[in-house]
Amino acid sequence: MKKSLDRREKVLDLLYQNQDRYLSGEELSNKLGVSRTSIWKYINYLREAGYQIESSSKIGYRLITPADNLLPEEIKRNLNTEIIGQEIIYYKEIESTNDAAKKLAQSGLQEGAVVIAEEQKRGKGRLGREFCSPLGGIWLSCILRPDIKPTLATRATYIASLAIVKTIRKLSAVDAKIKWPNDILVGNKKVSGILTEMGAELDKVDYLIVGMGINLNFPLDTFDESLHNKVTTIYHETGKKISRVKFVQALLEEIEMVYKKLYDFKDILKEWKAYSYTLGKVVKIDNKKEEIVGEAVDIAEDGALLVKVDDKVRKFYSGEVSLYHQSFNSGN
Repeated sequence: MKKSLDRREKVLDLLYQNQDRYLSGEELSNKLGVSRTSIWKYINYLREAGYQIESSSKIGYRLITPADNLLPEEIKRNLNTEIIGQEIIYYKEIESTNDAAKKLAQSGLQEGAVVIAEEQKRGKGRLGREFCSPLGGIWLSCILRPDIKPTLATRATYIASLAIVKTIRKLSAVDAKIKWPNDILVGNKKVSGILTEMGAELDKVDYLIVGMGINLNFPLDTFDESLHNKVTTIYHETGKKISRVKFVQALLEEIEMVYKKLYDFKDILKEWKAYSYTLGKVVKIDNKKEEIVGEAVDIAEDGALLVKVDDKVRKFYSGEVSLYHQSFNSGN
């Protein structure tokens, strides 16, 4: 399977490099060291995936337009990473990328592998919420295997949120910010969410599954009307669509750059705080046992939110967080 994928990637690369001319089946066959029948199969696969490829029995094949799908061959072209995204598993439709990634991680799939889908039918948010994941968005899960204790696993959420907010700002100029612990907001509406799940022994992480969903290229009315005051999409905010392939490439590159700083968490936190929506504001925290109101003053080195309540600073590792004067929650 891997050899077939590599050859499909090479066929696609050759078609991209020679868009001004036709490549004969014989030329492709010689360059890849496979039969012309295999070339024909690769071309058919690419066509079914959405690529418009002209063909002539006498002169060969020519790429006219690329597909707008998040195919491994497309994402890995020009992807500048060493670990993240070097293995990509693609689905047109799936129940949950996190569930699929978890099974693959348990079976030993390498660190940095990504499961990506055009659409999720049962996407998962925090606290058991359903996460609406329609066509046009980015729905992916990344497998990480850091050499850390389970108590430090929340660092993965900080890495993902920082990578997402930087990617959104870079490609759309939208003023996105991070709402602790795992939401990306535009204004006070959610545009992205993160779900981190873990497999671990008592003193060591075996794997982390970092699920990310970004509302990118679809209109707001794709969501139920009851969510319109809670969520938004990049397309709704800008009126423009962004290449999803370029977005994923930029996101994976950002994840890798931040992940390399995993053991220097102070560095990550310093940058994360610059994009924080939560710090410096009066917040209400509902952790099921009680509701607490106080000022969010800082993030601890273990990832806890530090909240000043009366004259004491308390640490919170989870819970629903909203600005005290708003009723905002994750919503999706």
